[in-house]
Amino acid sequence: MKHFRLSKVWIPNSFTMGNLLFGFIAIVKASQEQYAVAGICILFAALLDGFDGQIARMLRVTSKIGEQLDSLADCVAFGIAPGYLAYSAYFSNMSFSLDGTKYVPVGMFIAAAFPLCAAYRLARFNVSHDSDSFSGLPSPIAGIAMALVPIAFSDPGDIRSHLLIFVPVFIAVALLMVSTVKFSKPQAKAFNKIHGLKLVLLIVLIVLLSIILRKWLIFISIGLILIYIFTGLYSFLIQFIQDRRY
Repeated sequence: MKHFRLSKVWIPNSFTMGNLLFGFIAIVKASQEQYAVAGICILFAALLDGFDGQIARMLRVTSKIGEQLDSLADCVAFGIAPGYLAYSAYFSNMSFSLDGTKYVPVGMFIAAAFPLCAAYRLARFNVSHDSDSFSGLPSPIAGIAMALVPIAFSDPGDIRSHLLIFVPVFIAVALLMVSTVKFSKPQAKAFNKIHGLKLVLLIVLIVLLSIILRKWLIFISIGLILIYIFTGLYSFLIQFIQDRRY
């Protein structure tokens, strides 16, 4: 019976390893200037990340190793991969000269904000977290937001010509991960009631909707992410004002 339990642990862990695998592939594809493919890989990583925990709870095989492995995979898929993707596609030519011969790679340091913030956010989550909400923007949401950019704008030049807008947005998303802004866990209550066959059917439904609505999927995803972020910021602002009144 114990051997069977140990074997079942690797079912959710396989999803987590798949998350890590797609994160690594995203980095490779970004290095080959296949930016849209890299973005799609990050989206697949997010899909796998969204179900590994649910499957572990469904099989009743949650483990400390699985939790740590999940954080390591998330750091690669939603921290390092989006950061490198942004650097390779948009920031690689951002530099300034010190004496006419030596150049400071500013773009590299800007891109590094993503993996640094993601790593800190995940470490903080491992130490302490609220079961009802997230403290800071979840790294998968931040990773998805950046992954959608090369998919929506297939020509990197479209973003490079608007770096004065994109750079602040990029840094803001990274900083939101380490902020104390509370973001809801809409999946927490919903997924607690979804197990077994229902979970399988949900995965199939998501895949089918992605195929059917593929022309609108990017815009729908961007809209949902913006609503999610602004809802958290709005709640934070209201709470901030109320705290200052009393």
